[in-house]
Amino acid sequence: MRSGRSLIVLLVLALGLGAYIYFVENKRDVSETEKKDKVFTVDADKIEEIEAKASGGDVSTLKKNGSTWQVVAPVNAAADESNVGSMVSALASAEVTRVLDEHPANVSGFGLDPARYSVAFRAAGDAAQHRLNVGDKTPTGSDVYARVEGQTKVILIPSYTAESLNRTPFDLRDKTVLKFEQDKVDLITLEPAGAPKIALVKKGEDWRLTAPLDVRADASPVDALVSRLAQAQMKSVDLEGTDPTPAQLKTFGLDKPPIVATIGAGSTRATLQLGGKKGDVAVYARDLSRKIVFSVESSLTTDLTKKVDDLRIKDVFAFKAYTAKTLEIAHAGASFSFAKSAPPTAANATSSPVDVWKETKPDAKDVNATAMTDLLNTLSSLRAEKFADKAPASGDDIVIAVKAGDTGAETDEHLTLRKAAGQAYAIRAGEPGAAVVPVADVDKALEQLKALTTAK
Repeated sequence: MRSGRSLIVLLVLALGLGAYIYFVENKRDVSETEKKDKVFTVDADKIEEIEAKASGGDVSTLKKNGSTWQVVAPVNAAADESNVGSMVSALASAEVTRVLDEHPANVSGFGLDPARYSVAFRAAGDAAQHRLNVGDKTPTGSDVYARVEGQTKVILIPSYTAESLNRTPFDLRDKTVLKFEQDKVDLITLEPAGAPKIALVKKGEDWRLTAPLDVRADASPVDALVSRLAQAQMKSVDLEGTDPTPAQLKTFGLDKPPIVATIGAGSTRATLQLGGKKGDVAVYARDLSRKIVFSVESSLTTDLTKKVDDLRIKDVFAFKAYTAKTLEIAHAGASFSFAKSAPPTAANATSSPVDVWKETKPDAKDVNATAMTDLLNTLSSLRAEKFADKAPASGDDIVIAVKAGDTGAETDEHLTLRKAAGQAYAIRAGEPGAAVVPVADVDKALEQLKALTTAK
């Protein structure tokens, strides 16, 4: 009986405690229980100057110029806006997790005598700096000990906030290797050691190789080159403020750089030299417009070491099946001409009319639209497997001429497909050498031509 009464009493107490929590604790203002004091009362946009002393002892000074930051010591350089921005945000938003001791007798046990690192800032209108000294992590690692200079109390702040403040001069500087506007680039040169110089020029929206061959370039790998150079970042700074001596250039492997890349945008030029290895994953490099030697990822050397064939356009024809207006083909003593005409449009038509193709030579007659489209698709899809310095002097030739594009912006393409010694070559008028294309694709085009011209 007694144990039964005890159980009932415990149940009543539990229900009472649960009711108290539900009706009292849950009614409290959550913001009051979770609200924490800020370390500093400052608007991030008002911070104009920062002095950061990293855990390694290096000191950086930064000043805001308009909306951008500049490193002014120990070197003068553009700032890394991302890292500086996170530092400014951390200073403005840092919260006091807990006040550990209002008047500690000794702070050395907290890693604050001296501080592990510190950050000072000056906001608009401030006569003096505000400095936060940061010490060791707490045993759990979730917080760090800290103290605002001029105050006696030791506080705890979140570790993730504190780590945003521990920045070296290298962390805080802009590490972009070359500065240029990607969308304005119209020239690229690559000068690999012991190989011919490669030059590319952009006219309108099209890239063209101008050295060592004058041929069409493939926009995709060329744009990838531009993007790779724009995104390249320094991994370290190894010499700054003076031009390297001949001996230093040799040490860095920059006396005979494996590759030199130049980017042009209008009248401006930016040139990057890549040198010898620095460890296993980096190489030394040099921007010729600055007195600086730095290191970059070694993969940059690989990415910039290109062959001409890597940059040539692989499409044999520039036209697409839907842009073609006329097609002329000569093979085995026979010549055929085809022309597209605008289809008749009904007044009440609800869909786009299908283009009408006609054979104009040797006979004037209608042709099967599907068969014509198949032939045009085969021709426009021809792609080089590789390139040859020159094609065989003779063979089974298929001479093709295509006019494509809108009126006023038409293009004429003239090309010879030559089958010889088990290979097929595409010889484009006005371009050196020849593209080696699949024999099967050329045979397919011939079969489609035969089906098109013999159909009744």
